[in-house]
Amino acid sequence: MKWFITDMDGTFLNDKKEVAPNAKDVIVKLQDKGSKFIIATGRPDIAVKHYYYNLGMNDVVISNNGSLIRNLSTGEIVYQKSFKIEEIEKIYNMFKELNDDEIEFHVYTLNYIYCNHLSFSMARMKKLEADMPEELKTPMYIHDDIIGEIKKNKEDCQKIMMIAKDHDKVVNFFNEVSRVLEVDGTFSATDFFDIMPKGCNKGTAIEKLAEYYNSPIEDCVVFGDNFNDKEMFDVAGWSVCPSNAKEEIQNMCDEVIGNNNDFSVIKYVEDYYKKIK
Repeated sequence: MKWFITDMDGTFLNDKKEVAPNAKDVIVKLQDKGSKFIIATGRPDIAVKHYYYNLGMNDVVISNNGSLIRNLSTGEIVYQKSFKIEEIEKIYNMFKELNDDEIEFHVYTLNYIYCNHLSFSMARMKKLEADMPEELKTPMYIHDDIIGEIKKNKEDCQKIMMIAKDHDKVVNFFNEVSRVLEVDGTFSATDFFDIMPKGCNKGTAIEKLAEYYNSPIEDCVVFGDNFNDKEMFDVAGWSVCPSNAKEEIQNMCDEVIGNNNDFSVIKYVEDYYKKIK
């Protein structure tokens, strides 16, 4: 029995961040057959709650590029790797020394996205979520002193996300951080750069899940479109990407399917489901 793991943005979602009209029907039927359909995202899982519940999902979410695996319906944490608060503080102080207003800085925790102002990306998220029920909105924590608030709230932090049009700036910053701390980094979208605790990526998360479920990793089919999906492609039995992915990404995969705006991932899964009826 195949099990499916998909990236969200640029892969499962169209450019308007929507899912296919028949996605819930396909996912529920697939789950009823005993197969799995799992989200693996660079976002925190608290930022995909509305998709998870609206699609009738009942399993874990791989989030923060693999530094957290949590079942949103039961709250069970299968795996987490967090920064020490001293590490977050050190990275944040180094960021403040850059004194670059064009770079946005977010800290992802189990409960919130922290930012010292309403950033462009958070404002966009608020707009997208405006009509949603309160409990499905992404919890944001905006405060001048984010480190103080994270300490006060005794939060575990799994990821730092920076947004910058100038890629060299964030890569250089990451290299500076790498000299003093054990971290991993990757672009999860065109201008989004993620910093995680060392050893965290979507690939290691899938290996942990294969062990947790006692399911052969060869039976895992993964979908992704960006550099933070590379490790998934490396470990899974079969890797698939949509045709909107860069050529470099397409060359990493076993199979290239249609565009994300044509909801090609759900079509692929539906074709599989029909064969196992």
